[in-house]
Amino acid sequence: MTQIRAGLHNHTTMCDGKNSAREMAEAAIAAGFTDFGFSGHGYTPFDIWYSLKAEAGYIREIRALQKEYAGRIRLYCGLEQDYFAPTQRREAYDYIIGSVHYWLDEASGRYWAVDGSPETVADCRDVLFGGDARKMVEAYYALVADNCETYRPDIAGHLDVVGKNNRDMRFFDENAAWYLDAAFAAIDRVCATGAVIELNTNGWPKRGMCYPAPRLLEYIRRAGGKMTINADAHRVENVALHFDWAVEALKRAGFDGVWVWENGRFVFQGW
Repeated sequence: MTQIRAGLHNHTTMCDGKNSAREMAEAAIAAGFTDFGFSGHGYTPFDIWYSLKAEAGYIREIRALQKEYAGRIRLYCGLEQDYFAPTQRREAYDYIIGSVHYWLDEASGRYWAVDGSPETVADCRDVLFGGDARKMVEAYYALVADNCETYRPDIAGHLDVVGKNNRDMRFFDENAAWYLDAAFAAIDRVCATGAVIELNTNGWPKRGMCYPAPRLLEYIRRAGGKMTINADAHRVENVALHFDWAVEALKRAGFDGVWVWENGRFVFQGW
């Protein structure tokens, strides 16, 4: 079986994770990783609780761990940057994950969390989009594409996280033609930027399938997109969460391999 020994989407207690960076590094070593990246949520002034409070301190801590763990595992200092809160320190990071976590009501200045509670999503649909889930979803995918075109992240994060609360098609039909049109159009634009798209295994416990969903994976393959596997781990037990499932999902979608981070760059690893 194909072994994936790298992961770049991981969080610590410096943002909304449950374990320290040192604990996460030790877990990565125990899982057999050779390369492991930290991707703290960039400082988000309108939603401070989940984000890094001091990017400079985060960078110092990860760089110190890099030196301490040299020879045992290669560690990296990355950032998960939200579309509405771009970092001013891009050059300080080894890589950037570009994600969309919010819709913005420009009239009121209110931000609505895409991956918040089902109640938050329902309120956003009703208040910001007049009860129209289609408009809400199309706005999300437009932001995903704009994010990659504007900020050129190395990795596109949890591409269809808009479906996190959509188990059993609670809010919208992910098989509807309009939904697929919006998602496919965003994928085309993301792929054109050269960003590597992550298969985020944290989708399985959240909604019963990975991000992106299998049908989107098939389209990414047809569009010539590059895929990598990340756990979006917030605790030590999840650093390699369902990586075996991820490999099988990519194989079913027709991919002949995956892009993995090795020695500070993406390299292709065939099955």
